[in-house]
Amino acid sequence: ISSLMIEPSPKCNRSLEKLARQPHFKGRFLYLQKAIGRIDLQKTRFYDRSYMGGSIFENSANETYVSIETLKEAEVLNTSAPPYDLIKCDIEGSEWEFINYYPKILRVSKYLLLEWHGWHQGGGGFNQISDKLSEINFEIIRSSLPSEAIGNEGEVGLFLAKNLDLGV
Repeated sequence: ISSLMIEPSPKCNRSLEKLARQPHFKGRFLYLQKAIGRIDLQKTRFYDRSYMGGSIFENSANETYVSIETLKEAEVLNTSAPPYDLIKCDIEGSEWEFINYYPKILRVSKYLLLEWHGWHQGGGGFNQISDKLSEINFEIIRSSLPSEAIGNEGEVGLFLAKNLDLGV
C-alpha cells in the first residue's frame, strides 16, 4: 500500500512527517503540507482550530488564520503516479473546491470516499455534490443518512462513489 497524505494544519505537520519517515513506509507514504482550495490562488486561508477540525471557513470575525500553500493538481499527479484506487477526503467543507478544481485527479481515481458538509462553497449541500459527481461520471454506491452538524449549522454525511469510466 502507498499513500499521499495532504494536510494543511501546522499542528499535524510533525506527526505526519514522522509517520512518512518510518522505515517500513519509506518511499510509500508521502506527505504534503498544502490546502485544498481555489487553484488560481497561491495561498489559502486556513483556520486551524483546537476544538474541531480546521477548515477554510471562518467561524467568527475574531478568528485567526494561517496562509497555507494551495495544492496544485500537478503536485499530486507528479508525486504519486495514477491510477489511484481510493481517494479519502475529510476536508472540512472544502469538498466543493476538490470536486471543481481537481478534476484530473478524480478522472484517474477508482473510488472516492468523502465526508461532506452542507456549508461548502457551492452552497447546495449534498444534492449539489451528488449532481456534480454525476456530471463527471461518478456514482454514489453507499451513503450515510445526513446528520445534523455539531458546532456548525447544516448537515454532514459520508459516501462512497465509484468512477464509472474506469470500469471498477
